[in-house]
Amino acid sequence: MLQVGAFAPARLSGIKSQSALVTYCTLAAPRTGDLIFLASVLVAHFSDPHLPLAALPTWREWRVKRVLSLISWFTRRQHLHTQAPLAQVMHDIRQSSPDLVALTGDMTNLGLLSEFRAAQRWLQEQNLPLTLLIPGNHEALVREKNAEKRALWAPWLHLGENSTAPSVLIRDHVALVGLNTAVPSPPFMATGRAGREQLDHLAHVLKNLGKAGLCRIVLLHHPPVARLVDKRKGLTDLNTLQDVVRQEGAELVLHGHSHRASLCTIPGTHTPVIGTTSASHIAQSPEKAAGWNRIAITVQPGAWRIDVQRRALGPDGFMHDCDATRTYTLHRQLPKTTV
Repeated sequence: MLQVGAFAPARLSGIKSQSALVTYCTLAAPRTGDLIFLASVLVAHFSDPHLPLAALPTWREWRVKRVLSLISWFTRRQHLHTQAPLAQVMHDIRQSSPDLVALTGDMTNLGLLSEFRAAQRWLQEQNLPLTLLIPGNHEALVREKNAEKRALWAPWLHLGENSTAPSVLIRDHVALVGLNTAVPSPPFMATGRAGREQLDHLAHVLKNLGKAGLCRIVLLHHPPVARLVDKRKGLTDLNTLQDVVRQEGAELVLHGHSHRASLCTIPGTHTPVIGTTSASHIAQSPEKAAGWNRIAITVQPGAWRIDVQRRALGPDGFMHDCDATRTYTLHRQLPKTTV
């Protein structure tokens, strides 16, 4: 039978959700052998919108790396990342009525305070459902104080009391887990790092979410698998992150940064790793055209069914399905506790 209850977020051994109350459901087989299933949870995953530059840096914000990025923006990137494709992607997402939105970073270009404010206004205008945003390397382009920036994006970052711990957002049987890999790097580099402390917290979070019987979806900006981006853009503690996922488990990993749609797995596991193109890229070439991932998570007897459909902007200016829906079936842990 289906047992449905509610619990305060603290019931998950220190895991906190920004929701005041989280629905907690467990499935058990009645004598007839029938099962009652929860409806699918629909997740919309998009990334790297690179919103138009809101203003030039103030005199306090000028840095060598920002000068280089500004040259790149005016000579090339502003012609590739435009508002029309992004508007199409966001309209398509709203038409699908997702339950959760996973946004894997790079809202900005130079990481300026004015860009954070513009991105805040943009996010408010989108009127999205529950959304978990994690920062990208462009948000951490240079080393500077970030408290005001974090405060602007607080409704979407879902940070807990410990800023070094991953963020968690739960809806029904799905938990989004946000890992921040955005750290400043030298000019001509765009590397990321999760850090030992955050990865230790991630292991704890994944273990407890697994015990609660939830489908764990990890969000990060940098690809967690080698060779999806150049080494100068890669994750420096990639092997340690992979070890955590191998040991504690996760049902899905979503990332951005590469500006390409990709499907692979964490080595040594069945955990799918899914990347996406920039949500604002013009439809110049199919492999980079603006798009997003439509992901349905469904409970099955002893398993999670994960259906992934990529949506992308075509040369005709409309959004289309790309290829066939990819379906993954992964082992589902039964909850250790019932309500």
